[in-house]
Amino acid sequence: MGKKFRVEIVTPERLVFSEEAESLVVPAERGYLGVLAGHAPLLCTLQPGEILIRGDKGDLHFATSGGFMEVTPRKASLLTESAEETAGVDVARAEKSLARAKERLASSDKGVDKERAKEALERAQNRLKLAAKRRK
Repeated sequence: MGKKFRVEIVTPERLVFSEEAESLVVPAERGYLGVLAGHAPLLCTLQPGEILIRGDKGDLHFATSGGFMEVTPRKASLLTESAEETAGVDVARAEKSLARAKERLASSDKGVDKERAKEALERAQNRLKLAAKRRK
């Protein structure tokens, strides 16, 4: 077994994950980025996508809407708007969110925040894609 480091995923609502891990793969701004224990200090932006954590419990997968990550040689801290273990994605809820976002984007109502609707669409698409991947 390789060296380990602490991985924490934090949202505005709660601490989603905090355990020792062997490796971490995140959706960074320019593509997926891998982290191991002893990694050089790093700050980066996270994009919507999948977080993969390898540790004692096997592989854990999380859907994220994006955020930031700080890495030190002993710890990776992910500060995200949302993070959800893909095994627990509520598909029906994600499908409703997707439909609602599409409806808002198609609306001609000037009161609709198109940027927010676009972000909601990306989150829903990501959650559904990762939930489908886990079911295969």
